[in-house]
Amino acid sequence: MTYITSVVYEKGVTFDMDYYLATHMPLVQKLWGPYGLKSWKVVHYTSPDAPYAVQAWLEWESKEAADKGFPSSDGATIFADVSKFSDKPAVAITGELVGSASW
Repeated sequence: MTYITSVVYEKGVTFDMDYYLATHMPLVQKLWGPYGLKSWKVVHYTSPDAPYAVQAWLEWESKEAADKGFPSSDGATIFADVSKFSDKPAVAITGELVGSASW
């Protein structure tokens, strides 16, 4: 079953979106792809009452895939890169995808 990691950055953080999209997310794709990361999406929230400024949606093949990728040395490389674009750590929320639609 598809497993989702939602990574959110609080409103008010210093955040370099250019670096995040051009460098960090391709690094995430490159290093976690072999573990089963299938796709990623990034949202920049502009609503004034949103508690978060940025959210990344990572889609994994399975919970087991994410469980292997996160604690790996590649995961450590990804987490070490966060300080290059944000002055605060992210909050990660995980769970199984239980419904979706596209048209």
